[in-house]
Amino acid sequence: MGAALVVALSGCASGAPPLTVYGGLVDRCVENRTTGQGSIALLGTTVVNESPRSVILRDVRATALTNATIDAVVVVPLLSPESGFGVAPGAALTPEQRVMWRERLPLDGTVIGPFEAVSIVVQLEAEDYRDYAGIDGLRVKYDDGWFSATSVGDGAVGFVPPWAHCSSR
Repeated sequence: MGAALVVALSGCASGAPPLTVYGGLVDRCVENRTTGQGSIALLGTTVVNESPRSVILRDVRATALTNATIDAVVVVPLLSPESGFGVAPGAALTPEQRVMWRERLPLDGTVIGPFEAVSIVVQLEAEDYRDYAGIDGLRVKYDDGWFSATSVGDGAVGFVPPWAHCSSR
């Protein structure tokens, strides 16, 4: 039993956490439609389980928000390992995004199998904004049955009203 404990602890302490957050939250700005009710955008980022064990997603938080709130967070399957959800300004989905969106799952409790990837999609909203609204990075909490961990993905994604310019950020 002592040897098993040493193996388990060494597996937990061996460098990087098994869940990598990347592919989507890259620095970008998009023009977005706005209405009297504000604006909305769906922003996807790819997460990959790089371990031989399944991980269970628990929570997602923004590392920083600018003039925006997160209305919802869901998980969507990828159509292929190279595809990601991307950005849907105004929640106007492309045909590929529609396919992924139909299969969306609540984040808490979603299992990512060994060496599998999914997209985490954040519904970002801004009410009556006049300039840039966006998110800087995601912090993803998860567990794998042995321990809980947090992975962080950097990058800023946001949107501006049609009359503004992305360089105004």
